[in-house]
Amino acid sequence: MKTRKNGNRTTYLILLLSVFLLSTTAPAQKQSITDVTTNKYALKNLIAGIQSENNGVKRSSIYFAGKYRIAEVEDVLINRLKKEEDASTRILIALVLYEMGSEEGLLVVRQLAENDDNERVRRMATHIFNEHLINDVNNSITMVK
Repeated sequence: MKTRKNGNRTTYLILLLSVFLLSTTAPAQKQSITDVTTNKYALKNLIAGIQSENNGVKRSSIYFAGKYRIAEVEDVLINRLKKEEDASTRILIALVLYEMGSEEGLLVVRQLAENDDNERVRRMATHIFNEHLINDVNNSITMVK
């Protein structure tokens, strides 16, 4: 019963986070970590958090990378997405890549929508990618069916 409660909380958190991220209308502008903090270890610590085995640390680091649109961690997020086993974390990374507006990241989200083993991840990645297409001025990437 405890697992089901945690699963419902996770689903609720992902839904709430997706509504928050997808409802923002400000254009995605990546920034450097130096625009956010002067701590010389901030980038190193953020990358270590994204790669952490502790799910709470990992998810918080991924969230903050997206909230502040830290350009330097884009490749780390893409690599983490390819290795990540947890479906909720894969969805969170897809949302962060969408928020960053990264073309390379969005192509990875498209691949996630087409090829992921988890039906919920495919569905969420499809919605995230299609949301990008609705707002994409250049129409540089085709829609996922």
